Amino acid sequence: MTSAANLDLVLVGGGHSHCLVLRMLAMAPIPGVRVTLVSPEPLSAYSGMLPGLIAGHYSLEETHVDLYRLCLATHTRFVQAAVTAINSQQRRLELNDGSQLEYDWLSLDVGATPDLSPLGYSLPKQVVPVKPVSGFYARWQQWVNDNPSASLAVVGAGAGGTEMVLAIAEYGRQQQRPLSLSLISGSILLPGYAASVRRKMQARLDDYGIRFLENTLVENQGGQVIANGQPLDADQVLWCTGVRGIPLFANSDLNCDKKGFVKINDTLQSHSDARVFAAGDCAAFPQPLPKAGVYAVRQAMTLARNLRAAIQGQPLTPYRPQSRFLSLLSAGGKDAVASRGGSLSLGGPLIWRWKDRIDRAFMRKFQDQLPRMAPALSDPDTLHCAGCGAKVGSDALGEALSALQPQINPGIEAGVDAADDAAVIQWPENRKLVQSLDFFPAFIDEPYRFGRIAALHSLSDLYAMNATPHSALANITLGWNHPRLQARDLRRLMAGAVHELNQAGCTLVGGHTIEGPQMAAGFTVNGGADSDTLWHKKGATPGDTIILTKPIGSGVQLAAMMHGAKLRGRWLGSTLDTLLQSNGPARDALASTPVHACTDITGFGLLGHLQEICSQSQVAIALETAAVPLLPGTIDLIKDGVTSTLNEANRSALLHCAHDDTIDDAMLTALCDPQTSGGLVFCVPGEHTSDALQRLAMNGVNGVAIGKVLVKDEKNAASIFIK
Repeated sequence: MTSAANLDLVLVGGGHSHCLVLRMLAMAPIPGVRVTLVSPEPLSAYSGMLPGLIAGHYSLEETHVDLYRLCLATHTRFVQAAVTAINSQQRRLELNDGSQLEYDWLSLDVGATPDLSPLGYSLPKQVVPVKPVSGFYARWQQWVNDNPSASLAVVGAGAGGTEMVLAIAEYGRQQQRPLSLSLISGSILLPGYAASVRRKMQARLDDYGIRFLENTLVENQGGQVIANGQPLDADQVLWCTGVRGIPLFANSDLNCDKKGFVKINDTLQSHSDARVFAAGDCAAFPQPLPKAGVYAVRQAMTLARNLRAAIQGQPLTPYRPQSRFLSLLSAGGKDAVASRGGSLSLGGPLIWRWKDRIDRAFMRKFQDQLPRMAPALSDPDTLHCAGCGAKVGSDALGEALSALQPQINPGIEAGVDAADDAAVIQWPENRKLVQSLDFFPAFIDEPYRFGRIAALHSLSDLYAMNATPHSALANITLGWNHPRLQARDLRRLMAGAVHELNQAGCTLVGGHTIEGPQMAAGFTVNGGADSDTLWHKKGATPGDTIILTKPIGSGVQLAAMMHGAKLRGRWLGSTLDTLLQSNGPARDALASTPVHACTDITGFGLLGHLQEICSQSQVAIALETAAVPLLPGTIDLIKDGVTSTLNEANRSALLHCAHDDTIDDAMLTALCDPQTSGGLVFCVPGEHTSDALQRLAMNGVNGVAIGKVLVKDEKNAASIFIK
């Protein structure tokens, strides 16, 4: 039982400062404060190792902080979204998923964006900004795959641009790919660095055959990149020069400088709101600082200390930037150049090994050295009522419901807006009422996304029977927190749920909300259907093709969250995206197609639900394991010992299966894995297979044929033959 919170501290951005701050706050939590991290990506790039990643010295995992793992280890809520606007007067953030997030204290570490003003408002198609670095690696991979032999120019000969062009040259050397490379500067190479550093780095450019153009003005003329008045001969141009504030700050009421960076004082607080802090590249410090990661790292200690002090009403500490710092420039291969602001510099493989050791030590803080902090215990004198006393307060409930805009279907005489004791629905006499209920505890602590998944999971039962959603009742449990925080969570959870219910044409007509030790949600859903169009598990016919509409493995992926170090953010991110895919489009695609049997894949796993079809239809099934789609990393996690707690019970389905020794046990485990918001399984006549798959694809559903329905051999106890 975790301690109740009464304040929300929201960190926007997964930059270096915030990653370190989360570690510090986890080791000494602020009493009564709930911490939330908001980031559009589950991985945060460490800029110091990005050139090494491009060159091929490091893997993606070695160079990126896994924010899901970091948040799990530090008991931080993670919201995967981009903030599009800040209203500091109302202490509210607008997110790109259409939801809102409220805070009591706010910290910003969102980096910067390239200053593309020299190119005008219409960006030439061959120009690719290096920042934000979070998405650059994917863009780089796509480019090198699409252009095996090409010319590339890097604009900006500061540290970032020079390291980048040398890294690309090293990649070309390792892959034996001919690349024509240029480095372009509006002034000289590495302005602000000592002459000895420039000489060493120029020698590296020469060794790789990189053309260096100094005092060169790059412009956009009619969609063409021009360098000193001449067309720039390059298939792609990487823009590495100059940065400005991200567009978010133009949609905020915070005081910013002329380049759009948030103005802060020496305690890292915003000029316009003392409850807002900023660090890293997005901040405009009173004394102008270079946009270098070393400052973001050093600011973390002050930021963590001052967040704690401000929240607890204590004096704040000023941040004192260092006058000089150690610069270690990557030089393509396992080679680097070191300097510390003076005229001296050193270079060579020994310097690279030094830099490599420093970088790996930093990343280990977020890999195998994550803090394992137990949550604080509740106050033993705090009692929580049961029975009707466990209901969420009427003020919190009223605030949350007032903002909802559920669509209203015909026949709703009294719904969520009527404040009656029950909903009143007039049901057509000629329609069947199809009703289902689902309810489960939250596996993620992000209310908006969990609300969406809970609604989709409940609606899936209607789609599996070819029923049209009509209305829904909510059953919600909120964690023991201050009523203000409960209201925030309820608003976000119900906003997510109503988003999906509205998309499905399903009216929210009411529900019940209580408080408890853990957030949970479920919905009773009503749907309508004609008797002759309902789908059932009974009806599968020998010769039918079995079609599955979603990959399996969500149970394993969610179980990995309990294992901490075994969790991989990019795998979990793919899983959550899959859980947010509605089965409505799949149902709509085949609503008028012959479907002999259908079910959705949920808690019993793929094999368990296929066995239900076999039992109800008195048939057997041949399952092609090579065709069964899996979520990324599922087999790797199973082989690493990760399984759902329900998997062992689900393996009883194997008693009805026959398979030879060539089927890996990890695959059998995946076939038994319980699913949340899983896909639909259709049994369609063999001659309609191609048409059904085409209809699904046209509706945006990646349906896969995974087997055939067979005649049941009464002499064989097996119902499912796994190949």
